[in-house]
Amino acid sequence: MRRSLTFEAARTLSVRVGLFAALAVTLAAQRAPATGVRAVADSKQLHDILISPASDALFDASAANPPADENGWTAARNQALLLAEAGNLLMLGSRVRDNGNWMKMSRALVDAAALAAAAAEKKDAKGLESAADAITVACMECHRPYRDRGRQMGAPR
Repeated sequence: MRRSLTFEAARTLSVRVGLFAALAVTLAAQRAPATGVRAVADSKQLHDILISPASDALFDASAANPPADENGWTAARNQALLLAEAGNLLMLGSRVRDNGNWMKMSRALVDAAALAAAAAEKKDAKGLESAADAITVACMECHRPYRDRGRQMGAPR
């Protein structure tokens, strides 16, 4: 069952996640070894706190009810940016499952979310819907081998 987020709720979530991320990055930077990035959240946690809420908000915005005002389009853009950056986070540190398909599929998520951000910036409802379709494909292509072990999304276990 998919939960729906209003744009107001999505914007509030976006602000909270952004503040949390900034705090986490600051704390991680203080503790990180000088040699580079240290992943703290695993892939499932990234899905729970960033990827699922941001993609759900974009799917809602691209469905039958595109944003009606500037705030709605800004919220959609922000969710798309969160999703794109979450895709980048999937390609860092201990989250990387392999340097082949995992990286390709994570990049596909980044690219699809960037299309959604550009469409929202232009207030292009059809472009946002097309980008949401590309996000769905990126998710399905990654979930099938990595999360679902070959099952179709939504198929019985």
